Amino acid sequence: MPYYPSRPEEHPPDPPQRRRTLLRRVLLCASFLLIAYGVVRLINYGADLLSLRRTTEALREIAAEPAFTEIPDSAVESPAEAVSAETVSPEVISSQAVSAQDPPVPASSSPAPAAVEEQVLSDKLPAVEYPGGFSLVPRIQKLRKKNEYVIGWITMDDLDEPVVLKDNSFFLNHDAAGNRNGNGAIFMDEDTSLLTRPYSVFLYGHNMKTGAMFGNLRKYEDFAYCYRHRLFSFDTLYEEGRYVIFAVETISLTPGMGRYVSLTDLQSSDRALRKQALNSLVNLSLHRGLADVNEEDQLLLLITCVGDDNERLIIAARRLRENEQTVSI
Repeated sequence: MPYYPSRPEEHPPDPPQRRRTLLRRVLLCASFLLIAYGVVRLINYGADLLSLRRTTEALREIAAEPAFTEIPDSAVESPAEAVSAETVSPEVISSQAVSAQDPPVPASSSPAPAAVEEQVLSDKLPAVEYPGGFSLVPRIQKLRKKNEYVIGWITMDDLDEPVVLKDNSFFLNHDAAGNRNGNGAIFMDEDTSLLTRPYSVFLYGHNMKTGAMFGNLRKYEDFAYCYRHRLFSFDTLYEEGRYVIFAVETISLTPGMGRYVSLTDLQSSDRALRKQALNSLVNLSLHRGLADVNEEDQLLLLITCVGDDNERLIIAARRLRENEQTVSI
């Protein structure tokens, strides 16, 4: 009689095995969700970048259009009259009304000796009018008629972008046209007064991995690259300008730290404070011999974030002085 082995009794999986199976399924689902999330983020990232490029290109086309008939100097009687609703938005007027300039030194109740009075006056940087009068730069004026936020344009190496002005938060996640965009825009510090030529202008922008905004400023940490591209242009609504880089450094925003530089002092009209902050910046710079600088120079600081929230990468430049030859820089 043939032998048929008995079938082994079927036993349900033991509890540890069931837990392992459940864990694998959970991890598989989590991995799928993470991949899906990453794909969506990547698509949105690409869409933001494409939208940003279109916005910038549209503004470039406007700036390249035939210029308006320039406003004669005689038509602008004073800076206050030139800052009108047609050329400067209410936000700009508000930011200029509360400027970063130090208040004037109050007159003493008793007459002071002339030598002391001169010393007091020399401690503060005097207001400087725009050379040639308070006239408007045609291409920036054209851009403002299409976009009230545009206040200038910066061109350096592969960076060719509009500069906007509203406040210090809006353009962290909006492009130059005011559309929601994770790349943000390059924007001027909200406390900048343009009623006279500012001694310091701070520009902010994200450090994007794609190179958008200030994403390529890291290149200037290399001396050879920085030296080749140390000259660039920055125009505002009221003046065109050429600048030369004099310092590159990642500074600390925390007082007392080794690489701390007071940005507030760099904006001050107090000569001593400004000179001290400039010396700190130059001494900390990665590079030497790019250009000299003094407290009377007009400064332009390009500021972007780095890995540490308490640090910022600074590209510091000054305006070329009158009759200064670029070949001698």
